[in-house]
Amino acid sequence: MTRRQRTVVRLRPQALWDRLALLHRSQNWLADELGISRSHLSRLVNGERATSGSLRRRMQRVLEVEDFYELFVIERPAEQE
Repeated sequence: MTRRQRTVVRLRPQALWDRLALLHRSQNWLADELGISRSHLSRLVNGERATSGSLRRRMQRVLEVEDFYELFVIERPAEQE
């Protein structure tokens, strides 16, 4: 039995860095504003973790970004044969 892959949403690191630079803010500031640990945010930035829906909404609000696709990319699994 094969394990079914699921669609995940990942953070776009360069878009995040660009936005933080525009706001003159740091990654540590963002982690504090989001109420998550710095290590968790680091794992999101490095692609080791996917973002949850509630965290994505908080990130968009805190970073003042309306367009979902500016900060995130949807990864869909390849079709299983």
